[in-house]
Amino acid sequence: MKKVTLLCAALLASVSVHAASPAAQPEASSNTAAPLGLELGKSKCSRLAPAENHAKTGKSEWAGGDTVELKHLERFHLPGLTRVILNCDAQDAVALITMTFERSALDEVRKKLDDRYASLRKTEGAAEHGYAEWAAANGSLELLYGRDSKHFTVAYWAKGAKARYFAYSGTGSKKPAAATPAAPPQPAPL
Repeated sequence: MKKVTLLCAALLASVSVHAASPAAQPEASSNTAAPLGLELGKSKCSRLAPAENHAKTGKSEWAGGDTVELKHLERFHLPGLTRVILNCDAQDAVALITMTFERSALDEVRKKLDDRYASLRKTEGAAEHGYAEWAAANGSLELLYGRDSKHFTVAYWAKGAKARYFAYSGTGSKKPAAATPAAPPQPAPL
């Protein structure tokens, strides 16, 4: 009888641990950016399938990998989505996803981003050009638009990609991380 009681207690403890785990997992993963099911910094561009749903449009000079445009955007069921471009790094991982939407979807998209990610900064509503930035566990997001524009863009950056590829330094001591050597700096025009 003692063995049965111990077995039941162990089973209950195991069930309670497994029951607690799923509740904790969504919270941790809810801050992970994976737009369109492509996790930033991990998804591989070479694994995009099927080929009729995307087209390689060249090489991403700044990241070192392919640039890919997704086709047949209606399958994602995102109102207002008009264009999606992927930039892959030299290791074939997704470094940047830019999604262009019709302006009519701005409030809905901004609300979804506010609900899911930690807001870092935003421009004032009356500003001529709109900008907002959010933090994700595996990168950052930016929303950009002009006051009178018909579209807006959401850029999903893999963790460290924006700083690595677009780092600016006033001291000139930092070398760019681009795959190609940079031209020597030219003096600014007066």
